[in-house]
Amino acid sequence: MHLRRLRARCLDLQDAVHRACLSLFIIVVILVMYRHFWQDSYDTTKCDALLTRGRWLQTPDPYSSFNGYQNWQPAGCMMHDYNATDLSTCLKSRKVVFIGDSVIRQIFWAFVEKLDVREQGEDKHSNISVDAYGLRVEFVWDPYLNTSSLFREVAAASLSGSRNSQVDTAAILLMGGGLWNARYLGEDSYPHFESSIGEIMRALQDGKTTGTPLNQSGQSPQGVDDLAVIAPIQVPHYDALSPERARTITPARVKPILQHLQRSSVRQSITVAWSFPHMTWRNPLAYEQDGLHITGAVASEMADVLLNARCNAVLRQSNVKGYPMDKTCCNRYQRPNWTQSVILMVSLGLLPALTFKDATLNFFPSRKVTRAITVLALAICYCYYADRTQLFNKAQKQYSFAEFMWFCMATLVLGVLSISRSAPAPLHRNSDCPAQNVKDQLFLSRYQTDEWKGWMQFIILIYHYTGASRILWIYEAIRLLVASYIFMTGFGHTVFFYKRSDYSLRRSAAVLIRLNMLSCLLPYVMKTDYLFYYFAPLISFWYLVIYVTMAVGHSRNHSQGFLTAKIMISAILTTALIRVPGIFETLFQVLEKCFNIRWNVTEWRFRLQLDSCIVYTGMLCGTCFVNLMDALNVDTPEYCALDRLIRHFSWGFRSVWLAMAAVTPPFFYLFARRVPDKYAYNAWVPYISTAPILAYVIFRNVSRYTRNFHSSIFSWMGRHSLETFTLQFHIWLAADTKGLLALGVFEGSVGGGKGERRIDLAVLTIIFLWVCWHVAAATQTLTNWIVDPGEGMQNVELDDGVTGVEERLPRMNSKENERGFCNTGRVAGGFGAGAIRSVGRMKRHVTKSLRIRIGIILGVMWLLNMANL
Repeated sequence: MHLRRLRARCLDLQDAVHRACLSLFIIVVILVMYRHFWQDSYDTTKCDALLTRGRWLQTPDPYSSFNGYQNWQPAGCMMHDYNATDLSTCLKSRKVVFIGDSVIRQIFWAFVEKLDVREQGEDKHSNISVDAYGLRVEFVWDPYLNTSSLFREVAAASLSGSRNSQVDTAAILLMGGGLWNARYLGEDSYPHFESSIGEIMRALQDGKTTGTPLNQSGQSPQGVDDLAVIAPIQVPHYDALSPERARTITPARVKPILQHLQRSSVRQSITVAWSFPHMTWRNPLAYEQDGLHITGAVASEMADVLLNARCNAVLRQSNVKGYPMDKTCCNRYQRPNWTQSVILMVSLGLLPALTFKDATLNFFPSRKVTRAITVLALAICYCYYADRTQLFNKAQKQYSFAEFMWFCMATLVLGVLSISRSAPAPLHRNSDCPAQNVKDQLFLSRYQTDEWKGWMQFIILIYHYTGASRILWIYEAIRLLVASYIFMTGFGHTVFFYKRSDYSLRRSAAVLIRLNMLSCLLPYVMKTDYLFYYFAPLISFWYLVIYVTMAVGHSRNHSQGFLTAKIMISAILTTALIRVPGIFETLFQVLEKCFNIRWNVTEWRFRLQLDSCIVYTGMLCGTCFVNLMDALNVDTPEYCALDRLIRHFSWGFRSVWLAMAAVTPPFFYLFARRVPDKYAYNAWVPYISTAPILAYVIFRNVSRYTRNFHSSIFSWMGRHSLETFTLQFHIWLAADTKGLLALGVFEGSVGGGKGERRIDLAVLTIIFLWVCWHVAAATQTLTNWIVDPGEGMQNVELDDGVTGVEERLPRMNSKENERGFCNTGRVAGGFGAGAIRSVGRMKRHVTKSLRIRIGIILGVMWLLNMANL
């Protein structure tokens, strides 16, 4: 009775949490759609946001070193940091022209530095021309904006929309001035600027009547027209100006010039880079010491604003892979192809309707299965609309040590507060364990492995969110966490195969389908590829290696010498498979020709090499664990001398293990301190990751007090680690992990930029975990349904054999339950009886044969691959 009440309370709590999260999700969708279709309807490509608004993500601290502002965040989109290769792709055989004063010259040199050309010692008040990477970059000294060179370029820019090939137009034309007017023209500074800028605007406005229709940013709907931009007068840092400059460059002269440009640009819809003054507004550290010129980092960001406005669409079109979509400013996402369109329409229209179908219509799967399919399909649609449209905003990452540590400490506190005693593990019917040891958890019990996966997943999420990959010591720690997952794979599956000798297709299919369902479905909707979600392919590969290793000669697996020799031979052969050139290359070429699958063999080999040894450590630990348990728990006169030694001196072995574990962290820390970079560390990590992982395992299992307690929050996250790792790519992060997902509905309303990011993080994290929770249940249900259409199997876990909990593998139900797959049952009249019987016979064959069901799934995937040729 008590257990029933407890279970009922848990179900009520789950239902309340689900309803609250669903309500939050609906509210978020409504607010995001309102912002996108109403507030941002004039700027669907985020061009105006790029050129007019933004903020710095860095927070300077006057009491510590600050390297300068280097990460400018436009409103609602992600900027790309351009390099010489990108410039050559976008602007080859074209020219870029900068016309104006010394600030424009700074932007010119920042642009040229991206072409690997350093600033030279030319006369500052002269014209400069640079040729590199197939394009020409010119600077015209014209602080008053009134030379013939300026109006010649403006006249050419006014014709660029007509695609007149005989006119040598600039792909990017930047004009700016006004400071010299204030400095040298006195009371005539404003009238002179008004006259000059008026001529420029009239010339540009006249050109728009003959060209391609432009939006407010000056770009065509395709986003690849030539760009003519006016830079506002650079407002100086008045307190840092020299006395001579401070007497003439005053707010009374600068402000009218700035206001006139603002009024004129609104009336005539001319493109003005208003984001430039935002970069320096109330930011003294953005200026050089003279208070007039900007720093090189700020000038570089200004150059990147221009390049993102002109070139993002070009680079998207030239990207053969189609991802990552990390250039979201002034860019359009690709229209969905027919495969994506069909999946989206079925997921949003047909499947939700089927969940409310009449229960008497047995032609379809059961309502439980239909709902699982719908949940999974809607989650994938959410991924698409979050990361393949401008519906949600995208934000750039910014690493902060304080933020990284704050997230880690908050996670630790949550984990500590949720510590509880682990429930006793039930005995197997054939267990030989003494009854008095039932309350003590086994070595690496399910509670431990779930908790281990959980806290590691929290750290990995924090690592990705904060962009901490550039920090070497954090990268080194994360590599150990990934290796720990592989270790658990080797340990868990080896124990399972060793104890149960179940090498059936049914069990392996359950594991592999559960692992790969998301990673196989997402590429069809997101236009990525299977290896992009590398965790599932990595675990699947090592599972197959473990399966083959344990299956070969499995009747002799209880011979420790034979099993160890098999594991060592497997390690040698697998290492050769990974490292010898030509094997994977040939396999991937076959996949490309026969299945239209294009995978990056270099990236795949890199992933496998990083963890090529730790899986065998897990396998050896698994075999030793089983033998040790036999030695401790089975009292027979035949056990050997080593077994007798272990039974009588277990405390001595425990002390030795603890001492070895205690010295491992200091030695690993000293080693990590001597590693110069990631490349050197990656070369060593396959061989050294074993020591710290085994040290953690020993510390976690050194006594029954450490074994018998676990963190509930970490365990929950561990049970959903597959979904959180995969779905984070699109519904928590963004731009295929290159950026962050953002709502954009709290902009300017709460605590500035930081407050907005924190609210977005809190809201999207709740929705993210809620979606992962339901997707995990849906994929488990669908795995059970595919493997056993009668839905007669319990949950299939990925690391079977670790828990000591008896697991029922898939088994066929009786004939009356087979209709759960797709029994025709009662069908509306009007169909031919013979056709109905034929369909019924076919479905019965499909229901009874797992091989046929797997073949159908693979055949559908092959057709989808070939259709996307």
